[in-house]
Amino acid sequence: MSKRSDASAKQTMDQTAEAWVRWLLSDQGIVVEASLSTEFQFVARLSDSLLQVRGREGRFLVLTEIQLRYDPEMPRRMRAYTALAEEKYRQAVYPIVVYLLPPPPGTEIAEQFHREFMGLVAHQDYRVVKVWEQDPWEVIRSGLLTLVPFVPLMRDADEAAIRAGAELIRRQPGLEELETVLALFASFRLEPEQVKRMLRWEMAVLRESPWYQEILEVGRREGLEMGLETGRREGLEAGRREGLREGRRQSLLDFLAYRFGQVPERIRTGLSGRSLAELNALFDAAMDADSLDDFEARLTALDREQV
Repeated sequence: MSKRSDASAKQTMDQTAEAWVRWLLSDQGIVVEASLSTEFQFVARLSDSLLQVRGREGRFLVLTEIQLRYDPEMPRRMRAYTALAEEKYRQAVYPIVVYLLPPPPGTEIAEQFHREFMGLVAHQDYRVVKVWEQDPWEVIRSGLLTLVPFVPLMRDADEAAIRAGAELIRRQPGLEELETVLALFASFRLEPEQVKRMLRWEMAVLRESPWYQEILEVGRREGLEMGLETGRREGLEAGRREGLREGRRQSLLDFLAYRFGQVPERIRTGLSGRSLAELNALFDAAMDADSLDDFEARLTALDREQV
């Protein structure tokens, strides 16, 4: 996940810890004894979840890292996380990476770190869970709230599965934010207006979640239409192009507001009428900008280049 901790996801993993690790390890006798600190301050490393459990193998740690996309650097990171957890708590560690979105075709997802250097070998295996291969109904029947917000990304997920996931979340007090995250991922499969009728859709909550920034970046790079505010498909090619362009403009405004606060009207006006290519370039500028003034200077520079 991003550098900011996603409190709702962490809260869910803590509340449903036993269901989570029993499903992962296929051991219904697992007992979670504690949720441990995941911060390793001496090297500024932070993982998503670290649970102390007791099962058939005795007492050990389950370390979970959730990622939106495949990261080629993950093997090195998991080697570090695992070693640091073992060093800090002096227990065996079972490391797991959960990937939400499939990688580009042909990408081989690594499940180990291995390096040989000058006759010495460093090796670390870890478990990989690919969300897009999971059965959404198995997750719902098992009550795996850790994974329920990601049901829309699972194999053959449909409206019925998404509604069932929402009902499961609503039965648990204090997890309202998860329904908003579920709605965000549901927009991958359903029309935005359909999602808004079914599920909680609060932009203020979305902006506070690290998933919001990460999904915007994926959408910018790969052309995924999130339908955050606009971009409904009208059935005609012209309407589709306009929807994509307007959806990208609104996503850019949302991203600027997420990073810097209220966006001045002059910047909003400056983004009107931009082509999709220009908005993509301005998304790059927004990612790199240090302030709204910095972004506005890049907006002005783009206009000068087109004169």
